Amino acid sequence: MKVYTVHEPPEGDGDSADRILFVKEGFCWPALFVPMFWLLWHRMWWVLLGWLAISTGLAVLGELVEEVAFIVGVASLLFSFWFALEANVLRRWSLGRKGWRMLGIAAGRDREEAEQSFFRRYLALKVARAPSRSAAPHLPPVPRPAASTTDRPVIGLFPQPE
Repeated sequence: MKVYTVHEPPEGDGDSADRILFVKEGFCWPALFVPMFWLLWHRMWWVLLGWLAISTGLAVLGELVEEVAFIVGVASLLFSFWFALEANVLRRWSLGRKGWRMLGIAAGRDREEAEQSFFRRYLALKVARAPSRSAAPHLPPVPRPAASTTDRPVIGLFPQPE
């Protein structure tokens, strides 16, 4: 079973289902094999800068210190696997920084089933929260009495009468 987090764009009112985004939990294969293109595709600029800094740093370290080239190679491989493991978490973080709001979690055998189960619950909740037409009619607000000029402001919770 695959689990997804569901996100709504900042300017969205929730009515446009095509703007809602599903982000998978777990390992991200494209982030392992083509991390730079994956980051560019998802427009994760700050994460891209961090990934470039670490990758470049490891490559330079491996070239400068040949005695530890094997260790740097292993560290680079471990960094690639760690990045692929945390890529979707970083994607959710980037969405949050851009103002996206998490709507909930969806699960299913595949993405299509997760989307169907989420939208079934989401639309049922929207219908339940919608105001009923048979509710009491809207009453106008009760008029407030005009303030007199002799009223003093109340200071404290229980003012004493004079």
